[in-house]
Amino acid sequence: MRLYKIFCLICSIFGCVSALKDPSCAVELFGQGACNTLITRIGYLRWENMCTSKNFVACDTDGTSFESIKECEDKCKE
Repeated sequence: MRLYKIFCLICSIFGCVSALKDPSCAVELFGQGACNTLITRIGYLRWENMCTSKNFVACDTDGTSFESIKECEDKCKE
């Protein structure tokens, strides 16, 4: 039974990623490094199916970011 639950979880996660308009939208945006620099980026929240502006206190960011909310929505939003 436990293996069945794990299998279902993996299938549902894979299904969410494969259903995206663009696979790069699955790469979550996050801050990197321990700097005191405020960085604002626009990223896609796949579980909420929305694009939003995020603030990070970091040296840099990693993941998929966009120049505008419109660009993000055109590429990622279902």
